[in-house]
Amino acid sequence: MYGKKTTDGFAYRFVKPYTGDLVLYFLLTCMAAVFSIASVLSLNNFLQILFSTQPDQTAAASELEKMLNEIYMYFIAFGRQKALWIFAGMIFGIYFLKDLFTYMASYLIGSCRNRMIRNIRNELFDRYLRLSASTVGKYKKGDLLSRLSNDVIEYDQNVLQSMQSLISAFINVGLHFAVLIYINYKLTLVVLLVFPPVALVVSYISRKLRRNSGHMQQKSAHLVSIFEETISALRIIKSHTAIDFANERFSKFNRSYSRLRNRIYRRVDLASPQSEFFGNFLVIGILLLGSASVIGPQPTMSAEMFVVYLIIFSLIIKPAKDMSTSFYNIKKGEAAKERMCELLNCKDEVPEPLNPVGFDGLKQGIRICGLRFAYDNEDVLSNLNIFFKKGTNTAIVGASGSGKSTLAGLLLKFYLPRKGSIFFDDKNINDLTAKQIREHVSIVTQETVLFNDTVANNISFGREDYTIEQIRQAAVVANADGFIEKLPHSYQTVIGDRGNNLSGGQRQRLAIARAVLRNTDILIFDEATSALDTVSERSVQEAINRLSKDRTIITIAHRLSTIRQCDNIIVLDKGRVVESGTHEELISRQGVYHTLCKMQELK
Repeated sequence: MYGKKTTDGFAYRFVKPYTGDLVLYFLLTCMAAVFSIASVLSLNNFLQILFSTQPDQTAAASELEKMLNEIYMYFIAFGRQKALWIFAGMIFGIYFLKDLFTYMASYLIGSCRNRMIRNIRNELFDRYLRLSASTVGKYKKGDLLSRLSNDVIEYDQNVLQSMQSLISAFINVGLHFAVLIYINYKLTLVVLLVFPPVALVVSYISRKLRRNSGHMQQKSAHLVSIFEETISALRIIKSHTAIDFANERFSKFNRSYSRLRNRIYRRVDLASPQSEFFGNFLVIGILLLGSASVIGPQPTMSAEMFVVYLIIFSLIIKPAKDMSTSFYNIKKGEAAKERMCELLNCKDEVPEPLNPVGFDGLKQGIRICGLRFAYDNEDVLSNLNIFFKKGTNTAIVGASGSGKSTLAGLLLKFYLPRKGSIFFDDKNINDLTAKQIREHVSIVTQETVLFNDTVANNISFGREDYTIEQIRQAAVVANADGFIEKLPHSYQTVIGDRGNNLSGGQRQRLAIARAVLRNTDILIFDEATSALDTVSERSVQEAINRLSKDRTIITIAHRLSTIRQCDNIIVLDKGRVVESGTHEELISRQGVYHTLCKMQELK
């Protein structure tokens, strides 16, 4: 199961390394807001000069107005025409500094956000790679892909970007309101009374938005799963003339997904007009109440200062709208954060030992004692006792579902046994890390895994210090050098997604070359030739035979013709060892192995 959905400390963990950047962003945003306010206040003097009004010298004038009047008196001494030019230049300079600080703040926080997302994505990817095969196998690939891609983008666009807007909005609203209070605190306090009911409305809508966003993220993950399954099964869909069926199934789900998205975005889109409505309502109220302060029997503000007050208040409306929208988006992004936390908090079913013992290679062999393994509650392997002697080639055969591939997974520590033990020499697998074991084991599976890269990079996958000559020698041993040299760019040829530009036999020989290059002392061939034609099988089998010298080989096979020369053949049936011995010994016993050989007409 995935881990707990708790998101405690998630943001702090990724924000902490950039605390200094965030403090600097806060200061730069404050400076941008200060110069924004200064540019508006300077209009007071500009309007006084423009309309030839005299400064308000009454006792009712605020300290701010008195300060601005002193600036006015200083510059008006140069003459009205020159004063206009001086104030115009000053306003231009203030605007330039405001825009400069705004850009610097955006530049800094944009880089900070990108680095945070990079770290989140790296940690999610690393966590996914370290999960055991049994844990990963319980979930759809599309769901995991969605958590690694869509959820990260959703978190960036809805949470981090909204937090950035929220910080900027809080600073701008706070500083602008401070100036408004200083200009006319009575009028500003009336404005502030409207904010609590607005906050309650925002909170009510946000709660519903978070729940719906969680459902949308789950549906988004399912959508990715459908895409992934369709791409993988495209040939089957076409060959079964099921294109219309697949289309209808996808369209039905897509309609449901679109309806849910509509509900969510309607709530998000409500934030802006809702804020604008309250903002316009307040502007009308200020016009009515503020006019009394200007034209009443005892004026408390000059007409120019009232204009400045209105302009400053109008500058608050946009960041206030941004605050409302940001709250909605943060709630919307919470679902993505919860899904990422589930993956990061996921408890691995194959824990690593706290104090692993040393292991520098197999000396005697691999011993399995009383092993039992089950998927959920259904036994796959029961009371298994096997010894793989060092330097021998042991085959594991049996019908499908007898537990052969599961046994290979247990040896590689993809899973842990429910009961019993696995020993590498005298060292219990529970006392060894997965890395210690896998450094000494190579596996070639039926489904060859190749990457959309060059031949050389596919053979040397996992390390970058191999020379081209070492890669070539591995290909020669794997019987692959011949066809590689015929490719357009030899070892530098890109082989396409999953190696689709190569035949099955060629792909398998590249996988064997990869195992050869690793030069491990334990090799596992899990149905390595079962999907190949006779010619390709012969080429691959020749390559396998070349590797057998001085190595411990475990061959899992359906085609019994490939294991006749094995030193020991173990026959599994329903998760139990029913026979073991050489090919000749097992044939003479007329048991399960004899029956399997007879079905394949092998004598």
